Amino acid sequence: MASETETLALHLVRALYHVAGGKPQEWRSLEELDAVTTDAIVFAVARGWVVVQAGRLVCLTDAGRRLVEAR
Repeated sequence: MASETETLALHLVRALYHVAGGKPQEWRSLEELDAVTTDAIVFAVARGWVVVQAGRLVCLTDAGRRLVEAR
């Protein structure tokens, strides 16, 4: 069973996928995404699903895109 942090990280990746039209390397502001926590961001970054820039911009990686498309 997934932890709450992992569940929120997956929510982040799915939300980013939809906001970016499924395209990796499309930067978005963290404020655009709902229910994002620092722990979820750290979890997603550690797994290579997203990249964060300047602490406020986030983009989906190819690994994040593949994760969403596989589910």
